[in-house]
Amino acid sequence: MARNPRRNSVCARRTLFYLVPSNSNSETTDNIGTLLRLGEYSDVEQRAFENRHHDEIFPEQHINDEEDDTSVYTNAAGGSQGIMMSCDGRILIKSAERMYLETGNYHQKTDGNYTLDVDGDLTAVVEDKIDISTEKGDINITSASKLKVSAQKEERTLHDKSEHTYKKTHKVKYKDCYFSDKFGYDQNAVYGFSSLSYYGGIMESVYGVRMQFDKFNFFSDWVCLNWKGTQIDLKGIVMKKLTAKFGSTDCSAELEELSVHFKGLQAGAKRLEAQRKELAVKSGQVDLQNNQMGARLVGIECVV
Repeated sequence: MARNPRRNSVCARRTLFYLVPSNSNSETTDNIGTLLRLGEYSDVEQRAFENRHHDEIFPEQHINDEEDDTSVYTNAAGGSQGIMMSCDGRILIKSAERMYLETGNYHQKTDGNYTLDVDGDLTAVVEDKIDISTEKGDINITSASKLKVSAQKEERTLHDKSEHTYKKTHKVKYKDCYFSDKFGYDQNAVYGFSSLSYYGGIMESVYGVRMQFDKFNFFSDWVCLNWKGTQIDLKGIVMKKLTAKFGSTDCSAELEELSVHFKGLQAGAKRLEAQRKELAVKSGQVDLQNNQMGARLVGIECVV
């Protein structure tokens, strides 16, 4: 049975409420079915708190924010005027045109599933950060057409395994530097053609074991073909098994480096010959003192 609206006369508080009790077979308990209160808090809210039934009419977050003391009902209207509505059934709202909601802090809790169905565009403007987390399930973002995600800055922290499946072409562009640190092994499997282009220099440091198994390996600088069987680099130790090697530019460059090394050896020999000539001059000074000894020394110089 619906009760008529009445003013709360306790302490002359300015309040107006509608109270409809729920269907209950208990003769001692009169549970609240629907409560709509306008203005300050009512005596119904106070009695519900004193009998520890306030969790039936007040939201859980409100009780936690007020630390479950008397401010649960005294501050239920914010210390002044407010609206409090509680219902043990359904709340249905339908607006044919527009609906506006403006408030301070906002908290919403859904004990079951939550669905947001928007026929038009959805725009969310957040001044600070956004936190999205799940306790049990996954997070899925799908689109019926092409999906585009734009971000000024992105930072992701993954506490578990990550798996990415690209069913179509996947393209990544870095307009600035790219750094990658991997504390573990790195495995890339390409079942097809792979192409790498470097417009600059390449520096590679390997502190460990490198194993490379190539059936066909082609290098172009501009023309050079390496047909390798096995190549293993173990720090300073290098073992190579080459089946065939053909080339023009690269191979000729290697021969030119060898010729430079030979020229360096030849220059060293010339410097050694100059020292021997100085020794011959000293022998010549001895020749002035002893002709026989000088003749023998000259003969030795000719042999050298």
